[in-house]
Amino acid sequence: MNETKQEMSRKLPPILTADTANALIEGKTIISTDLGLTETTVKQTNQGVIFETGEFIDHETLGKVAQKKNAAFFISEEGVFQVAVAGKHFYKLVPTAGAPTLEIDGIRMHRTKDTTPDIDTQTKLQIIGLHGGKVLDTCMGLGYTSIEALNNGAEVIVTIEIEPSVFRIAQMNPWSSDLFSNQAIHKMLGDSFTVINGLPDEFFDYVIHDPPRHRKAGNLYGKEFYEKLFKVLKPGGSLFHYTGEPRSKYRGVRLQQGVMNRLSEVGFHGMEYHPVVMGVTCIKGTG
Repeated sequence: MNETKQEMSRKLPPILTADTANALIEGKTIISTDLGLTETTVKQTNQGVIFETGEFIDHETLGKVAQKKNAAFFISEEGVFQVAVAGKHFYKLVPTAGAPTLEIDGIRMHRTKDTTPDIDTQTKLQIIGLHGGKVLDTCMGLGYTSIEALNNGAEVIVTIEIEPSVFRIAQMNPWSSDLFSNQAIHKMLGDSFTVINGLPDEFFDYVIHDPPRHRKAGNLYGKEFYEKLFKVLKPGGSLFHYTGEPRSKYRGVRLQQGVMNRLSEVGFHGMEYHPVVMGVTCIKGTG
């Protein structure tokens, strides 16, 4: 049986942000401990705050959390820890007005200016007209694309993530709970450039390709990879390809035009750039 987002979030430790920490300092007893999905009641004491699930945070630590903007912290029996993974790169969960974003070495992996990651994802799938069918999500991240595809009736979703640390951040993110609780979503760890070779031909109705910046994942912008995307799409299937808008206006135009040229060369048609989501849509022909 699939669990609801609320049931999954209750199994995660309480998560605080600077805003919720400040609310507790002000004496409030009803806050969100799952980054805005639900509200819960806490107990204020002279020493600190006790959460419904039994965790405790003292006033001094609460004050430190309240000073940490753009960060999220989980409370456990062992202490208070940032939702982050450090290694070759630094990965952390960053709160927004809606779903949190993933930040890698200070670069946000979702659009957050004038939107939120969840709304941006919804807009992308509306533009491509995703409804039902089988979906390939080439770059999992926090799983918002896969979850929104599920909400739009997708029957089967395959999502690929290259970095284990991103998996760990997603596991700690209440907004990603459906990624791990719904059996329709199949998660694969590896490089999309290689993993896609093992996927069946003409299987997917939709491909959502939302790669990192070109300088970090140039192979996911090349003709060889586009040929692989074309191969796994059904005739008449649709592709959304995020390109972004690099700071240089002219460089941005060249990147987007280059992407569209290469997609056209492998057989895609109906090319259209959508500034609102900074991406290209196209279709695999039926003939």
